[in-house]
Amino acid sequence: MSTCLERRIAELSEEIRRYPTPIARCDEQLTALLEERARLIALSGEPACPPLATWTNDGGSDAA
Repeated sequence: MSTCLERRIAELSEEIRRYPTPIARCDEQLTALLEERARLIALSGEPACPPLATWTNDGGSDAA
């Protein structure tokens, strides 16, 4: 993955992390950030996060 692409994904992820709350469901700016990040991740050919993180975020061993 190119350094420029990695940097942009990191910038978007940080911006999403720090996005002010509460977030309205109709918030177009956050939706645009998420869509751009998803598009860049798809272009990179890399998973959005490692398999363990995906498993953990889906409940993993801590699921109720």
